[in-house]
Amino acid sequence: MKEMLIPYILICWILVKMGIITWNLRNAVKMVGIGIGILMLLFFGHRMWSPVDMTNSTTVKAPHATLAPIMMMQVDEVFVDHNQKVKKGQLLYTQVSMDTKSQIQALEAEKQALSSQITANEAQKKADMHSIKNIEANYQRLSKMGSFAAEQSLEDVRAQLDTARARTAAVDASINAVQAQIAGVEARLATARWQDDRKEVRAPFDGQVSIINLSSGAIFGGIHLYDTSRKFVEMRVADQTYGLIEPGQFAEFYVDAYPGRTFRGRVHSLRTGTGEAQVSLMPGDQHVRQHIGNNMSAHGRTVIIEFDEHMNGGYDIPIGSTGQAWISARKPADFLGFIDMIGGATMRLTAMKSYLMAL
Repeated sequence: MKEMLIPYILICWILVKMGIITWNLRNAVKMVGIGIGILMLLFFGHRMWSPVDMTNSTTVKAPHATLAPIMMMQVDEVFVDHNQKVKKGQLLYTQVSMDTKSQIQALEAEKQALSSQITANEAQKKADMHSIKNIEANYQRLSKMGSFAAEQSLEDVRAQLDTARARTAAVDASINAVQAQIAGVEARLATARWQDDRKEVRAPFDGQVSIINLSSGAIFGGIHLYDTSRKFVEMRVADQTYGLIEPGQFAEFYVDAYPGRTFRGRVHSLRTGTGEAQVSLMPGDQHVRQHIGNNMSAHGRTVIIEFDEHMNGGYDIPIGSTGQAWISARKPADFLGFIDMIGGATMRLTAMKSYLMAL
């Protein structure tokens, strides 16, 4: 930020050298006083209304997924390498087979046998229904004959009708029981198929893998896959600017990976809870000295800045790269909008100096 005074110092030096201003104690005090005033204005300007991350800890981050093998399943073969970019659905690694293929075939055969049993029961039920219809017709015919029909014949037909209906009810119960068995087989079949599909671990989205610490034979571990389409920037600001930052505000940042290059974004949200806000899950009171030790220094807040790489020249901004950022915060009056130039200039000066940081 102090580099912003270089033009002022140069102007003062030219005025003195050209004799426009006489160098004496009075003029020297005025020049130094004006310089200190400009410096204070710059300080409070970037601190409050165009905050700049003076810690240079602005970091590019991205959500990630940990693709770990199923418990007690060994990794068979890994198909990706360190820092490789992958597409959605791309095969990352396979796991050792647990004979799920034979298990699936056995369950499918069991389901087919139960389905055949239902088909046979339905055929039996159809035959019984036809028999019941014939018995009912015979019973009605004997009933119309009146006294000519022997009572014994009516009783026999009625017994046959009751027996056929009972047999039909038993067939219905058998069909329901077999259907319940099929539902159980389908549940086990779905589990077996899920386990079989899990043998091939594929990328759930387009992204980039990290360091591959997984190898053949591993049981624990996993592959970290970063979602490169959802990169964001996390920037630190002072607590005093909390009430001046709102979602949607304009922001710029740079990273050391591209020194001198600035990128644009928008404020997504301001993080409210930090690590200092967390309490222990273990019962008991926190020691006062622990509370003081953790919070005696200034922490500040972090702001999430969203950006689009395609809108920033298509640069592939590496995840984990650090730099500096500034935000055009809410100002008490519109005429103070010129202070945004201070935040932008401060960040650009740091971006230019990042060329020298590699030396």
